[in-house]
Amino acid sequence: MVTHQNRFQPPVNGGQHIRRRNLLQQLQRFGPRRLTTIVAPAGYGKTSFAAQWYDLLKNQGGTLVWLPLEVDDCDQSRFLVALLEALQDLQPGDSRGLDASSMPVATLLSVLVTRLRRVETPLTLFLDDYHFAQTDATESLLAKLLAARDLAHVKFVLISRSVPRFPISALRLNGELRQIGVADLSFSDSEAQEFFAGRAEKLTREQIGELNKRTEGWAVALQMVRVLVAESNDSASILESFDGSNTEMARYLSEQVFSSLPSDIQHFLIETASLPAISRALATAICGGPDAAALFNRLSDYALPIAVLDAQGMWIRCHPVFNSFLKEEAERVGIETHDILRNAAQWFEAREECETAVRHALLAGDAALAAEIIESAGGWRRVYATTRGGTLLFQTMIARAADINLSGYPLTTLGLSVISAKAGQLDAANHYLAIAERACTGQKLSRDLRVVRVLLSLYTDRWATNADLSALEADLAYGSDMELIHRALALNMLAYNFLIRTDLERAMHYGQLAMRAFRDGGADFGAMHLYTHIGQAAFFSGDSASAADAYRSLIAEAQSNIGESSDLDAVGQVLLSEVQSMRGDHDAASAALSWALPHLERHDSWFDLLAAGFMAQQRVLRLNGDVLAAHAAIDSARAAARRRGFDRLKRLIDGERVTLLVATGDVEEAVRYADVNGFQLQAAYADAANNLGLNLRGCVPALLWVRICAARGDIARARDLFDRLRTQQALKPHVPRRIELGLLDIRLLQAEGRPDKAAACLSNLLLSLPMAEYRAILQIEGADFTDSLRGLATLMEIPAVISQRLSHVLDEPAMPKASSGIAANNATANLLREPGGLTERERSVMRLLSAGLSNKEIGRKLDLSDNTVKFHLRNIFAKLNVTTRTAAVTAGRDSGAVP
Repeated sequence: MVTHQNRFQPPVNGGQHIRRRNLLQQLQRFGPRRLTTIVAPAGYGKTSFAAQWYDLLKNQGGTLVWLPLEVDDCDQSRFLVALLEALQDLQPGDSRGLDASSMPVATLLSVLVTRLRRVETPLTLFLDDYHFAQTDATESLLAKLLAARDLAHVKFVLISRSVPRFPISALRLNGELRQIGVADLSFSDSEAQEFFAGRAEKLTREQIGELNKRTEGWAVALQMVRVLVAESNDSASILESFDGSNTEMARYLSEQVFSSLPSDIQHFLIETASLPAISRALATAICGGPDAAALFNRLSDYALPIAVLDAQGMWIRCHPVFNSFLKEEAERVGIETHDILRNAAQWFEAREECETAVRHALLAGDAALAAEIIESAGGWRRVYATTRGGTLLFQTMIARAADINLSGYPLTTLGLSVISAKAGQLDAANHYLAIAERACTGQKLSRDLRVVRVLLSLYTDRWATNADLSALEADLAYGSDMELIHRALALNMLAYNFLIRTDLERAMHYGQLAMRAFRDGGADFGAMHLYTHIGQAAFFSGDSASAADAYRSLIAEAQSNIGESSDLDAVGQVLLSEVQSMRGDHDAASAALSWALPHLERHDSWFDLLAAGFMAQQRVLRLNGDVLAAHAAIDSARAAARRRGFDRLKRLIDGERVTLLVATGDVEEAVRYADVNGFQLQAAYADAANNLGLNLRGCVPALLWVRICAARGDIARARDLFDRLRTQQALKPHVPRRIELGLLDIRLLQAEGRPDKAAACLSNLLLSLPMAEYRAILQIEGADFTDSLRGLATLMEIPAVISQRLSHVLDEPAMPKASSGIAANNATANLLREPGGLTERERSVMRLLSAGLSNKEIGRKLDLSDNTVKFHLRNIFAKLNVTTRTAAVTAGRDSGAVP
């Protein structure tokens, strides 16, 4: 029996409840409004929270009344009497006995208003379980109380399973309304941890966090799990299987939520339970009949655990636990959910919502319908559609491919091929391509097949044939009926293939057209890929600033539209690091490569991206003098290349190993490694293997052997190989390659004792090419070489502008010291070129120097100018680490350079 004394008190918060500190703090900042509603379905802890707020206000000296309402209070008279009884403790002088049967409603209301007016301090009325008394009649009474201006000191808190239906817009406009709902009452992760603390030692912090996510913070669901875990020895199985089909949870939902609903609402809920979300329009299409929309509208009248999914309130879904219960009910009464899902899939397809339509088809277990929907929506084109692309759509379809006759859906099968290639699953990509090839018989389908086949050549690291490229261009010229995304991808492939052939102007032209076509087709995901081709075309053309801008645009769009650390974010970071490492910004390049390069090695990538990242990584490590790390990076990159099946990347990596060995003075080991890995000397004379136009990055055999021969002191053979390499090129090399070739030419000219020509070559490089933007190409040649360039600039009296530009390239940033790391190893490597570390010309100078000849006499004997003799002497002094002529002669004899 409930006595008067304890009825009008909130329930005592025991150990089963936690304090909702954050929510209480929010309310504390403003205090009670004229009307506060705490509305949520059963089990969300509404009363528990309201009791905590009641206690907080009471401790602060507030005047409070707590009234728990019951089903009988839906009568107007009983409702007013309950309010009057709750106020008796505030006004003990008033009569405690009121005969509702003898007093009309108007009189009771008048009495209540009078007594409320007599309360001198602000009063807060908590009406718990308001939904029990909620009728049009009782709500009209409450609306009158809220509208009375002389009762502004009276605040109402409605604790209910359903929202009040009387007008509240005026209160909202005046800032006198506060609404607390499911989102506010749902437990946060920290509250869930506190809820389980000390009571469920069998659960880990991670398990509690996952449970809270699955139950969306529904207090009663968490409480049910807490009880079940405490009673069981197998907590893992309870967590895995817990949902609305759990016996205890189902009983609670049936008793507290479902059973009290009208039968038509019950049927509506179980009929639509299989749908992930419903709207009024979808419900009308699926359920049929004129009542479906009205039933949807009526859902808000009941205390249901339903989440609104959009700002307009058009789409809703049931709480996952409640939804599981409804699905069990649907199966129990024999509702055919697969037909409902198929109908929903076709409804979404008619609205051109392909991804959602496919999702519903797959939920219906109809993979063929899903493939048919994708086929009608463009098949492989969906990979590039929208801002985020359709990657997940096709990944889902791959998992169901065994249930589909793929030959009946060639465009969809091409999409499976593209997605497999992007994931590095090249065997699967070729498998799906072969199926599509057998199915694509018509002329239009053959164009689809052609553009995807060229795309796969990018991922499988095969060269597209000239015939395929010509056919692509013909498709663009004559394909007036070509769909926009198809046209965009064809342009994309032309841009890429002209890029890797060093036809940079055409690559830029087609790249810009492709980006515009993707944008016009609403496929921002496809458009973002074009930054890679456009940026690289700019980079190799010598415009590194435009390249960096393109990569930064890619990074910004990828992070905004897809997310940080996505595949396209990593692509942009790797390509930008190539620019940064060339400029000498090694810290920024290293930071990006540390995560982005390993990401690409495992995800969506192709040869050029991995080559750019690997070369940038080697550049940074070598200039930092970390030889061991450079070799380790080569090992890692080679494993990734082998894993991805990129033979061309393995060859580039092997070439860089040879280059690194030469740079560190391990010349004979470099020769051995070159011979074993396909870089034999005879390969240096093969035209195809040394086509610089088809090798944007890395070394070709001829370049490797020029360096090997120079390091061995065989300058004549090095020169022969170098000149042959340059003259056999059909296309002009790109800018970074021209810088590399120019510097190598200067090195050979110096070794040949031709400083005049070396100086002329240096002047040409500094005046005609943007050396400062590609300064790492010079830096990586080593401190010994850069010192020789400074000496060359001094001795040959080149124009001041040349010296200034050289200083700018060398000194900003500062060059690595020759006393450590790679720089020191470069110096050692140069000293190993000849006995005594001297070139043939330098040894001739030393023989005459040891005979006591002056500089002028040496010049006359060797037909050299005074400046050239000084240049050679400076180099000799540096190599022998001496500062005087006498010391040089002594050191030369000791080393064997002078007989």
